[in-house]
Amino acid sequence: MVTGGSGLLGSSFRDVEGRDYKIITTHHQNPDKDTIPLDVTNHKDVQDKIGHLNPDVVIHSAALTNVDYCEEHPAEAWALNVQGTENIIKACKMTGSKLIYVSSDFVFDGCKGNYSEDDGTCPLNYYAYTKLKGEEAVWKSGLEYAITRVSVLYGWHARRGFVSWVTNELNGGHEINVVDDHYNSPTLDSNARDAILKIIETDKQGIYHTSGSQRISRFDFAVNISRVFELDESLINPIKSSDLVQKAKRPKDSSLSVNKVHKDLKINMINTLEGLKHMREARL
Repeated sequence: MVTGGSGLLGSSFRDVEGRDYKIITTHHQNPDKDTIPLDVTNHKDVQDKIGHLNPDVVIHSAALTNVDYCEEHPAEAWALNVQGTENIIKACKMTGSKLIYVSSDFVFDGCKGNYSEDDGTCPLNYYAYTKLKGEEAVWKSGLEYAITRVSVLYGWHARRGFVSWVTNELNGGHEINVVDDHYNSPTLDSNARDAILKIIETDKQGIYHTSGSQRISRFDFAVNISRVFELDESLINPIKSSDLVQKAKRPKDSSLSVNKVHKDLKINMINTLEGLKHMREARL
């Protein structure tokens, strides 16, 4: 069972339905093909749905992820990202389901980058704080669990993401401004999905960074997009984070090390050029 099934990562699990798995995806406000409604903030709804479905594994990817919105609406962010996770935990205890909790690179302060699973966390904004509290609730739960951290998910989706924005703007001949002093590890949705499935198949537990393998600035990521899709990279202007008006503070370098995933799961977490080529081929 996958929560957040209408989101980018959650919806990608439907692509493997019927291969080796029976997969049920859920939605809250954005119905998608074959998803069932679930409000994770509603304790009874969660208990009823998970109790009825009795899944072997729950992949909890539903979250309020708009960083500035979370900063301005802390009660809503807490209800969905923390209390919602606690509701999922209680239901998983009832059914004996293993829990995979999808977290974020933003749990780190961004002072050094290339973070390993053993590095200390220090969230800089309220969104990151709620994701970390969700992590803590999971590892304190006594459940069989794994926590997977992703970074700047990208892929084709009905709700336009960074890649779609860049390609659409450049196709229209419009200049865009992209920060060149913010680093992370952009993650192709299907690559993260496959790593999570590998965690389930090999019955791993603990924390895993299931992100892309490359530390890259947002500006250089945009340049790679322009090159892979054969668009005009001269339209991309580098700017500094300080030029942006943002409610919430962001970590400067929240890139993640994927050494543990490579070692434990024997799976290749790809760089942005490889991921973007996958996207280009999928669109052809």
